[in-house]
Amino acid sequence: MRVLIVYATRTGTAAKAASLLGSYFRHVKICDLEKEKPDPRIYDVVIFGSGIRYGTIYKPLMTWMDMYWDVVRKKIKGVFICNALMNEAPLILRENFSLELRNSCVIAESLGGEFDARNLTTSEKVMLKIRKKELVSGQVRDFVPCLQPDRIRAFAKAIHEAMEEKEKAGV
Repeated sequence: MRVLIVYATRTGTAAKAASLLGSYFRHVKICDLEKEKPDPRIYDVVIFGSGIRYGTIYKPLMTWMDMYWDVVRKKIKGVFICNALMNEAPLILRENFSLELRNSCVIAESLGGEFDARNLTTSEKVMLKIRKKELVSGQVRDFVPCLQPDRIRAFAKAIHEAMEEKEKAGV
């Protein structure tokens, strides 16, 4: 089965996650939606990914999903986000992805996130400085400033299981 992974990123974290995830599949195409807008018709599986800024996925992914939703609706689907505050992931997924997508995808998960001060805007640095006190004091326990290989592996496994089910069903 052919797998398409499309992602939107600003700092490169979603690109890293897409690449790591893509390594689990044999026939895979990975596309940065800032550079390429692939047609998903020839793929059996479509995985959507995005970094998060202020609780929102990036516009190139929203635009691509709107453009191709009718095509990907019946395909095997997965959604990943990259965010370092893991406890915020369920809310971010709920607010950024339609109920139809969330209910029809095999898996929707945060794969972790990264904080590289060189890639942050001034306002993001100010926000991080404010949150730093909470982080240092231990008030925020779900801060995971790196990609999570075990989550990426579990994500790939869930997609593989769905692919196997579909092949067994002969659909």
